[in-house]
Amino acid sequence: MKRQGGFSMVELMVAIVLALLLTGAVISVFIGSRTAYQATAGVGEMADSGRFALNLIGESVRSAGYLSCNSATSGTNVSLLGATTFPNNFGLGITGFEANGTGAGQTIALPAASGGAGNWTPALDGSITLATPGPFGVPVQGSDVLVVYSSMPRVPTVYTTADVLPGVTTVPVSAPPPLAPAMTAGQYAAISDCTKSMIFLVTAAAPNSVTLSNALTIGFSAGAFVTPLTTTVYYIGTGSDGDSSLWRLEQVNGVFSPPGPEELVPDVENMQVLYGIDPAGTQTASAYVTANQVGAFSVVSIQVALLVASPPGNKPVPPPPAFNMVGTPPTQVTVPGDNRARQVFYATINLRNASS
Repeated sequence: MKRQGGFSMVELMVAIVLALLLTGAVISVFIGSRTAYQATAGVGEMADSGRFALNLIGESVRSAGYLSCNSATSGTNVSLLGATTFPNNFGLGITGFEANGTGAGQTIALPAASGGAGNWTPALDGSITLATPGPFGVPVQGSDVLVVYSSMPRVPTVYTTADVLPGVTTVPVSAPPPLAPAMTAGQYAAISDCTKSMIFLVTAAAPNSVTLSNALTIGFSAGAFVTPLTTTVYYIGTGSDGDSSLWRLEQVNGVFSPPGPEELVPDVENMQVLYGIDPAGTQTASAYVTANQVGAFSVVSIQVALLVASPPGNKPVPPPPAFNMVGTPPTQVTVPGDNRARQVFYATINLRNASS
């Protein structure tokens, strides 16, 4: 009888070792590819977030001070609102709140905690804190707050259908298609013929007329534009995932809430803003200052820096000593060693409607 052959113990052990080596090599390649993919995807997502955030802010800032077809800072607009408050100070065009401890050459440490109104100069207006009660969307310390006053974007054009004389309180207007009220009661709005404008509060609205809170003090010819106004606040707040995000608070019907704050871009950890002032009326910024240093000067541009982080779960990334933001010397931000890639996105944005 022929004897059955088989593997010896040595051969079996050699085969097992070779199989383990091959399996280990495959696993190593898989882990390396997965880590590289995560790192690349994280950096790509970070870059997309930074560009998107700057585009959102830039679009809004470029329209700051636009009142129908006139400029808020042109000196040819009149307000019927009486004493202005923060939500309706449309003569400014742009303003902000400077985070304490973030001046030129100062250093901020992240992560930042939620901050009370007194952590900014001037202190955050009560209408902002009232509209951001939490738990998400609460402003965090160490980041500036940017405020833009302008006509409400992406609304149908409405114009006067007849001459309106001084002393009237009801203005006949065209109805935007489909037939609907031009705006609603409680909104701030402006009427303008591109050489002058008047800001008012809407007390009643119908498809073809708008009732003003006070009588017009100047007249407008047929064809003057009537546009609702809005105040938009950009800030860094606590995101829905617990990290910091870029948030927007927009005035609707004269108040910020409801609908309350809107989360725009996740993982935006810090924002620093400087305002280009134009004391000489040259339409060119002679200096860039913080929000609390603008005073009565005309603002013609801003410099903004956003620190954006990649999503958690990247391969180990040693953090730099600090990230430079804006200012001379720049404000610096230190970050924890949490293996997340980070990048600062900068932009200088000119105000189209700036006028001294």
